[in-house]
Amino acid sequence: MTAKDRVRAFSLKLRMAVLKDRREELKQRILQELKRPAPCAQTLRMLKRRKLSLKDELARHEGLLRTLDAMQSQPDRDMGRA
Repeated sequence: MTAKDRVRAFSLKLRMAVLKDRREELKQRILQELKRPAPCAQTLRMLKRRKLSLKDELARHEGLLRTLDAMQSQPDRDMGRA
């Protein structure tokens, strides 16, 4: 894995940590809204959509990390070519 790939992987992990924090915050806001005597359906819908969007973004980043990890585990095949 090149230095650029390591930086990219670190950046992805950092971004994922931020996304996970935001997702947890949204989860708490959803729970707070549900505890209200008359929860606002529109607010709940918006919060749940945001949470789902973060989940999708996390899944994309996890896929990119898996790709980078796979690249790291494969030997550099171009080095043997003339």
